[in-house]
Amino acid sequence: MRHSTASPRSRSGGKFARRAGLLLLGLALWGCDRPAEPVDHLEVAARSIQAGALSADGRWALVGSGNHGGSLWRVDDGERLFNWNHKADTSTLILSASFSTDARYALTTDERTLVLWNRETGAAEQYWSSPAGIVMAQLGADGEHALLALEDYRAALYNVRRGGIIRNFHHSDHVSAIAMSEHRAVTGSDAGTATLWNLDTGEVIVSRQHDAPVQAVAIAPQGDRILSAARYEPPQVWSAEGELLWELPLPEERVRRGARVSLARFSDDGGWLLTGQPTGRVDLWDVDNRTLAYSWQLPKRKAFHPKAVAVLALAFTEDPNRYRAISSDGFVYELGY
Repeated sequence: MRHSTASPRSRSGGKFARRAGLLLLGLALWGCDRPAEPVDHLEVAARSIQAGALSADGRWALVGSGNHGGSLWRVDDGERLFNWNHKADTSTLILSASFSTDARYALTTDERTLVLWNRETGAAEQYWSSPAGIVMAQLGADGEHALLALEDYRAALYNVRRGGIIRNFHHSDHVSAIAMSEHRAVTGSDAGTATLWNLDTGEVIVSRQHDAPVQAVAIAPQGDRILSAARYEPPQVWSAEGELLWELPLPEERVRRGARVSLARFSDDGGWLLTGQPTGRVDLWDVDNRTLAYSWQLPKRKAFHPKAVAVLALAFTEDPNRYRAISSDGFVYELGY
């Protein structure tokens, strides 16, 4: 994948430059409603993929394809490094994938098993069977714990090094979305609840109620800002005390028609937010100033194909002018301005 020749800037310096230059751009894009196109792309699957993850810095991509199974990619030079499947000589239908914060480890899951991989060696370090069907999973910062959404109305903090559940987080309906920071987790449910949990004690810190099933959640690395998004409602950004900080200003007409955010990722400092939609739209939000900064539209593999391309993963990069996204039709896109 090609990159700008400009030297990367620090995150703090980049934030200042981004804020200074993007506010008018965001307003212009919002007014004309013409998101920008990606600046580059890397094909990681010949057809569609059902799961994808990007490391926190966007350098590594992990995808699960029905045709090719799991694979790890180094995005900078487009090299496929390892094939990761749960059984030898078999392509696994990987349903979720994630990286540890430092990208040294990765986790893949299918319906009933989870595998911890060493990103540097490509070796599978642990293989476990889940106590219930796995809806989705996220690997923790240290590569030792994972948060699982299970089919039996609970989320579970799982020890992927030694095996076994450390703590359960029970819900009254299906767990539909999960995210975690070092000491906190947020879960969304089909009952419309978005709940912030203390991972160390298992206690509820705060819970918010939506009028529809929650379809996406995100938490800032510090655990102090949370996003929850339900269909037919504007996505909400709120504090760890439960205070509503901001409702993302998606066009009301589109929200009524079902436009929604399906995934989100905060920047390292929590001041910026990337959101993705099932339509292939990616938005960059300035949370501190409560503005839309920029928007992109991921293209379809075939323009005439009736099915929209969904956004499966998002990442900030070391260059504050560049972001990355994985699409459901098998590409890692570089987004810039």
